[in-house]
Amino acid sequence: MEKEIALLRETELFRDLTGEQIGEILSISRKVTFSEDEIIMREGDEGDTMYIILEGTVEVVKSLVMGDPDEEVDEKNKVFTRLDASVHAVFGEIALLETMKRTATIKTVTKCRFYEIKRSDFIRLADADHALGYRILLNLARIVSARLRKADEDTIKLTTALSIILRES
Repeated sequence: MEKEIALLRETELFRDLTGEQIGEILSISRKVTFSEDEIIMREGDEGDTMYIILEGTVEVVKSLVMGDPDEEVDEKNKVFTRLDASVHAVFGEIALLETMKRTATIKTVTKCRFYEIKRSDFIRLADADHALGYRILLNLARIVSARLRKADEDTIKLTTALSIILRES
């Protein structure tokens, strides 16, 4: 358990947590494994779980057009990034806060192992330990805030490029 606590301590979501608090998180987590080229979550589906990558690499894929959500990843979809265990990445974190449709498809590139945390288990833990719930939510806000800033920067780059293209045509 100490090895797992040390690993999770490097995850942004668990920043400034004690070993005991991380142990509490581990008690509500379960290890899950996915094979290579397997879809973990699909854009548009409702979700109630968050994942922490322990081993392997995943791709974050977004649809570029409205269409059939069951369509395979192809030219109508864009791989936005890859996440792997070396950065102790988390995804699906918004599902800890609310029931919403997934904003991206997550597909394994290699065989992967994760910790999976369900919203109901997280809420129950946060209700039982307010200090732990506060710290996790603060760290979650930092993660979401950083991703929002990056999305804003990407939007500015795209609109600038589009403006240049439209002026030249």
